[in-house]
Amino acid sequence: MDKIVESRLEIIEMIKKLSLYFNNVRDALCAPYGLSSIQAVIVLDIYHNPTENKVTDICRRLNKSTNTISPLINRLVDKGFLTKTQGKEDARVTYINLTEKTKKITDSISVDICDFAWPMFDSLTEAEFKNIHDSLKLLLKVTSE
Repeated sequence: MDKIVESRLEIIEMIKKLSLYFNNVRDALCAPYGLSSIQAVIVLDIYHNPTENKVTDICRRLNKSTNTISPLINRLVDKGFLTKTQGKEDARVTYINLTEKTKKITDSISVDICDFAWPMFDSLTEAEFKNIHDSLKLLLKVTSE
């Protein structure tokens, strides 16, 4: 097999392994709060974008359809993590907000994420960290074009 093809396949495999690893970490970090991984993604998305909180905004940012996100939001509402409010000017628009309980949980999840990530970053030299940082920025740039 060509060396370039081999390297590309290796990169794809590394991305798959990292994705699985971080999904497992996210599952472990969110389980104590009663959230599944995808529910935590939705909650954290709303937490980081509190003024763009329509269902369609959330779907756009997560690149998911309303058919995928709406049932998850409904479960989060039923569990008391989120509230839904219909738009006053347009009843077809639904706004999603975090409950006070969830705001506290998201603060804790953010701390847990830092507690998990910092030792990993601290184990790298400054040059290694910069190399990973620059490489990931480049990969994000290439994938968003």
